[in-house]
Amino acid sequence: MAEEQKEQISQVNGEVAGVKTDVGGVKTDVASTKADLETTKSKLQGAIGDLGVQSGLIAHTGADLEILKHKGDRNYYEFTLVRGAKPQPVSTVSLQLRKTDPKRGKFTLNVTADDKTIEKKDRNIAEPIQFYSGRDRMLFELVIWTVDKNKATGYLSTPKNAPVPITAGE
Repeated sequence: MAEEQKEQISQVNGEVAGVKTDVGGVKTDVASTKADLETTKSKLQGAIGDLGVQSGLIAHTGADLEILKHKGDRNYYEFTLVRGAKPQPVSTVSLQLRKTDPKRGKFTLNVTADDKTIEKKDRNIAEPIQFYSGRDRMLFELVIWTVDKNKATGYLSTPKNAPVPITAGE
């Protein structure tokens, strides 16, 4: 009887040691997952656009846009789009507002660049919409900062060396 009890106790001790090893492994996994999560959170602090290019230079208001304009890195074109209107030229591209959802802060618009129209569907306010345009494939960035029932306001950012739109006076 005493032998059986000793054997059962040693089996239980063996199982407890196995559980301790498993718990130690889980603790290590949790610590590494926590570190990965912190790294991911820090990467997401920057705004990531369509192309996965991080852009820390996004204006959320007209005042923010003025600050960016004075930095002089890029050209900025402000615009207000009216839902249902014809495509509106902004810089060397055309924009047309298709749908708005002010309650959720979402919108859908068409971007026409290089004779191609691309629908940007269900986008969020302050989400950078990035695309390449022109012969030299330059990065353009579009940001909408307000959406109302029938209009949206934002800006288009183009590289300094991008082609400038031709106006009637030139």
